[in-house]
Amino acid sequence: MKALSSLAATLLLCGCEAVPYYTPPTPTAEMARRQSDVDLAFLQKGRALFARRCLQCHTLPPLWYYRAEDWPLIVNSMAHRASLKPAEREAIVAYILAIRRQR
Repeated sequence: MKALSSLAATLLLCGCEAVPYYTPPTPTAEMARRQSDVDLAFLQKGRALFARRCLQCHTLPPLWYYRAEDWPLIVNSMAHRASLKPAEREAIVAYILAIRRQR
């Protein structure tokens, strides 16, 4: 029984982290207005995908930790693991870049 408990604890520690460093900020209409190619619904979709697909498996640094031009590459590199379709990747990147512009 003790071995089983140790195995379960090890698997939990090696699995996905459930708690992000922070709650992703909610996009606003102002953010969408600043980006002529996206609307608020698209940014909201990006936030939902970011929270559900990215943060379910690992914590992330604040969105300004990496340069804006790095985020598309980062998201693309994780897309297969997160089962992201191209439109979903675009929504996540648009969300991240919109939040970064607020800072």
